[in-house]
Amino acid sequence: MEFSEAIAATQIENHIKVKQPRLWILCAFSLPDAVAERLSAIDAAKVQGQYLIGFNSKPVKGEHFPYESHIWRTKGEVIQFPARYRSRGRKDSPFVVCEYVESCEDDMQMFTRMLELSSNI
Repeated sequence: MEFSEAIAATQIENHIKVKQPRLWILCAFSLPDAVAERLSAIDAAKVQGQYLIGFNSKPVKGEHFPYESHIWRTKGEVIQFPARYRSRGRKDSPFVVCEYVESCEDDMQMFTRMLELSSNI
């Protein structure tokens, strides 16, 4: 299947609803200095930092994913902090460090690039 065929296949008129609980993971995002300098301070603040991001499945080391018009890669495995059932102690979210790959101008470019990156694995 060519990329143009894959993109055409995603153009669906009906919206699809996934009935699956989200896996919430605390992601640490950091833009390289050269990229952060090109963005406005407001746009850079939207991306850099630690944010609780919902995933449909647990991300694995080296997986690419889009967030805020940028493509990111998980640098390592997700670090989990298990807690006992019904314990009253502190419960921490799973954590992963994310590495900046590149930015994209629109959704179509993002989708095409994500397909290219996934085929290189």
